[in-house]
Amino acid sequence: EGFLTIDYGCFYKGYASDITRTFYVGNNPSEKHLEIYEIVKQANEKAIKEVRAGISVHELDAVARDFIKEKGYGEYFGHGLGHGIGLQIHEYPGVSFKAENKILKEGMVITIEPGIYIPDFGGVRIEDDILVKKDSYEILTSLDKSFKKIK
Repeated sequence: EGFLTIDYGCFYKGYASDITRTFYVGNNPSEKHLEIYEIVKQANEKAIKEVRAGISVHELDAVARDFIKEKGYGEYFGHGLGHGIGLQIHEYPGVSFKAENKILKEGMVITIEPGIYIPDFGGVRIEDDILVKKDSYEILTSLDKSFKKIK
């Protein structure tokens, strides 16, 4: 029993999508499984709410990273928050504290994909594709993010 993370997408009219969801395989998730899943889901949702033209990739990464750190799992989030997406699955800009600090512009499409990965326990990543608008965002991913068990 444990987490199963699936990262997938497709190309449509030349444009890529990139989606990740994590499921629990088995019948009895522990409190820790539920806790980690909820923290990653909240980090994803908090970061998405901050997407808009004019925010820097470092600021956006910090929204999710600081939340995960505040919950005690900062050392287990080792990658950037996301990346640009378009004609290729991974495009400019990197949405990360490690990337060059760029400002998001209207019309860009990025991923938001925080994660927690604990050795010998398992990991969770939830990834959505987001269109950057002038003063807001549009979630392009329609797949549900609620905790799901696969038996």
